[in-house]
Amino acid sequence: MSTSSRSPNIVCFVMDQLRADHLGCYGNRQVSTPNIDRLAREGITFTESYVANPVCMPNRASLFTGQYPKAHGVRENGIALNPNTIVLPEILRRSGYQTLSIGKIHLAPFGVKRETVANEWELYESKEYWDSGGNLPSPFYGFEHVCLVDGHGPYVFGHYKRWLEAKHPGTYEKLSAARALEPPSGARECWKASISPELHYNTFIADQAIEWLSTRDRKKPFFIWCSFPDPHHPYSPPEPYCHMYKPSDIEFRPARREGELDRLPDYFRLSYEGSLLTGGLRGDLRQTTDAHYREIFALTYGMITMVDHQIGRILAKLEQESLLDETVIVFLSDHGDLMGDHWLINKGPYLFRGLVKVPTIWRLPGEQKRGAICDVFVSAVDICPTLLELVGLPIPDGTQGISYRAILSGKQQTTREAVYIEYDESYISDRLRSIRTKEWAITAHANRSCGLLFDLKNDPLELHNLWDEPGYQNIKKELLAELFRHTAQADSWLPRKLCHA
Repeated sequence: MSTSSRSPNIVCFVMDQLRADHLGCYGNRQVSTPNIDRLAREGITFTESYVANPVCMPNRASLFTGQYPKAHGVRENGIALNPNTIVLPEILRRSGYQTLSIGKIHLAPFGVKRETVANEWELYESKEYWDSGGNLPSPFYGFEHVCLVDGHGPYVFGHYKRWLEAKHPGTYEKLSAARALEPPSGARECWKASISPELHYNTFIADQAIEWLSTRDRKKPFFIWCSFPDPHHPYSPPEPYCHMYKPSDIEFRPARREGELDRLPDYFRLSYEGSLLTGGLRGDLRQTTDAHYREIFALTYGMITMVDHQIGRILAKLEQESLLDETVIVFLSDHGDLMGDHWLINKGPYLFRGLVKVPTIWRLPGEQKRGAICDVFVSAVDICPTLLELVGLPIPDGTQGISYRAILSGKQQTTREAVYIEYDESYISDRLRSIRTKEWAITAHANRSCGLLFDLKNDPLELHNLWDEPGYQNIKKELLAELFRHTAQADSWLPRKLCHA
């Protein structure tokens, strides 16, 4: 695969809360993403790529481990991944790779307090820990070098905040709504940040990646986890990106219908009315107008274009260093955003397509089919085993994902018939389990008799819940049996039995 005998380098570009349909290469004609589109033209774009869990921490842990959340233990946001867990960066590090993380990791909680934790490692990515002078051990989840940029918007923290406060005192406050370029309109979490783009955290991440590539050990392969905090809310890009898209020009066509919430489990309406906090959403949405949503879209698109520009700078550096033909590049997102679909925004226990379907693009060195579009089902749990097989390393016991290297090489046409997604939500005291096929999507609850069933062939926007419809009870039974099989298969086989008894 690589033009050299050495193992290929790996670069993972990760965006946060990016929907698949918010990129030019996935059919969006309003947002400008020329550099990500270039990766698609030179690589393979997966159009049926899904999360293992639709919020940050569980799905990021699945990316790192190749396991579903109930196996790796990060069942929902607010639970740290045990540092003894076998993770992709550590496997690569032990195999001779230089391992570097720049940007967001989020394998430990942001908001945890020292008095609430049992282990020091549960604090390592908390804002309190960093604001009190804490730092990371080395290696950290297998990363020898870490430049941490955790959090979002005005509460971003880590190495970036320390650098900014040391080198440019008083600038950090320019990320906040209080120092916005213009008085905020009142749209939910929307403003135009007054910080200069050169000092923004997205630019800082690219700067650090470019600098590291210049100073790396050129005798060893490298793995770079380059993870941008955007376009996660708050929606607050700096100039020129905050003025790049006009709200009045936005085509806002959400997947929703009047009366839809009446046919969904009760927590949907409670979330919409602001009377229920969930793992990814809080606040009353009843006063969020279509004009507000257009502003949210305009600023989100600005954030996406800013990150695309930074990815382009890193690609240019890889090209300058003659590394493109020696490097596996993966572009992905940790999950999507509802963005007004089904009357909701952000994320949580709402397993609709806009939240669970994510972009995934692979660009491989050497010979590959350029500009290919692949519609096989792939999952977040597949990233780790696929990368390991691509670089010739064994896949560890306990990995639940499927390597799709044969798909990338064109030697295989399919992987699985369905994708499995799970979500544990303490705020509603329930566990959601879901599978999606090409024709159906079903979600069942552990502690509720209600559920969701959608006919994707005739209702691709998932607007009509068929769970209780008499004419669909047979297909529901079949899908529930298939869901049970997927749920059982997602249980861990570790530890292995040692003997008969």
